[in-house]
Amino acid sequence: MQFSQPPEPDMRILSALLSATMAAATPAYAYTVEEMWAEFDASKLTVEEKRFLQFGLALNGKYSALMDGAWGNGSQRALEAWARNAGLDPPIENWEVVLLAAESADRVQADGWEQRYFEPMDISFAVPAGRMRQEPATDAFLNYAHTTSSLRYSLNLGDLPQVVGIHTYALSSALPGTAPYTLRREKVLITSVKQAGGTILYARSDLRRNGWSSVVLSAAKRDQNLLNAVSGSITKGWSSGIKLPPGGEIMEGIASMATILAEAGQNQPNEYASLETMREGMTAPPAAPVPSPAPQQPAAAPASPAMPKPSDQALQGSGTAFFVSEQGHLITNAHVVEGCETLKIDGRPVGLLAADESFDLALIKDAPQEAGVVAKFAPRPAGLNADITVAGYPLAGLLSGLNVTRGSVSSLKGLGGDAIRMQISAPVQPGNSGGPAVDAAGRVVGVVVSKLDAKLVADATGDIPQNVNFAVRGEIAKLFMFQNGVEPVLGDEDAPTLDPVTLGKNLEGVTRLVECYAVPK
Repeated sequence: MQFSQPPEPDMRILSALLSATMAAATPAYAYTVEEMWAEFDASKLTVEEKRFLQFGLALNGKYSALMDGAWGNGSQRALEAWARNAGLDPPIENWEVVLLAAESADRVQADGWEQRYFEPMDISFAVPAGRMRQEPATDAFLNYAHTTSSLRYSLNLGDLPQVVGIHTYALSSALPGTAPYTLRREKVLITSVKQAGGTILYARSDLRRNGWSSVVLSAAKRDQNLLNAVSGSITKGWSSGIKLPPGGEIMEGIASMATILAEAGQNQPNEYASLETMREGMTAPPAAPVPSPAPQQPAAAPASPAMPKPSDQALQGSGTAFFVSEQGHLITNAHVVEGCETLKIDGRPVGLLAADESFDLALIKDAPQEAGVVAKFAPRPAGLNADITVAGYPLAGLLSGLNVTRGSVSSLKGLGGDAIRMQISAPVQPGNSGGPAVDAAGRVVGVVVSKLDAKLVADATGDIPQNVNFAVRGEIAKLFMFQNGVEPVLGDEDAPTLDPVTLGKNLEGVTRLVECYAVPK
């Protein structure tokens, strides 16, 4: 739809920004009339102006990405969607962007939206400061609520196990049949799920100078636009506010529109109440950005551990490992490498890079692997009752060669509700520990860790359990790798199901026997 003259926007929307301008309005235009109807060109805007527009589009439910001020195809599509919703046809013209900015400013002022820097967490994010209340805190979280919507904030500054618990809980709460969104990087983790009842849960954790800073957001489906606005505003360290810079293109456009409307006798002044003070625990932005020290990188381990003379060592046990990078990194269990003075794969010593007892995972380093011959991880967690295949070297002194068994995911949690592990029905024997558990497409969904002690359970219950085995969840394994500088290779989202023979052949290519040597005590 094309207009020969400006439409009549709601003066309430414009008045908050224009009252000062109108007091001294003159016939002079910052934009000419022709320029107001020219096609919009985002390259003329500052980063701060583009961030403001992105935030406004998010409040309108049209934008769900980062408010980074980079105006790409996603931002332009969101702007066009907003225009269509307003009954306007492309191409987008300057007066339409001015109208969006004024409308957004009205919404920002109504709820007191501000970009706040929370110094202990060393992150910034948007809060509705004018309509925000502090809720009772829990052991791990500071909690806040938006008083006029279902939007809720929970803030945590903690360690890695707490972060794992947050994201594991988020994944476990996903509504069956829905596809969670996950992002796993060395210093940032994101999980977003749909829960029963239509609630959206979003969790983001960033490694900052004081530890892991986590922002957990939740909102009913009807308020997803608010959640998207906040999640897209999260920034490491200090960031500039949600505002239009004086003297910018948009403010000049607003001044021009104000003058046009004033000359037409359409302006009606309106006043707004001042913003409320930020709740306890939320701090105002400092006068200047506070530089953050560079996060520490995981310490590199020596290529191989210091070893006593080989003649003094004897084989103490064995387990399974599998290649996760072409550089020669392998994953196994921490208990497989515990107490080992020398680790060997195919008869050659390998180095231990990291081990985590809480996850029961270890990272070891062998020679570089043949290109492409590495285990790929599933991009999403395995579902309940999903088919899985387990590979390993059980009972190495009795059996020879790779052993492959099949089963399913029988529970999404481990013993006693342990969120780090899942229960599997595939048969597991001593020596399987550290082996891959893969889905029907051959993508890793877990790392075999143990089987239930049948004698212990029988003594306690009088019954012998059958096929009660466990694996560390694939999401936890990916997190462990990220923390130690190894990027997991992800399989395709729509990878085809493999026939059993091909699946076994692929597992044979990436799975290895790990031998543990030490001086006998």
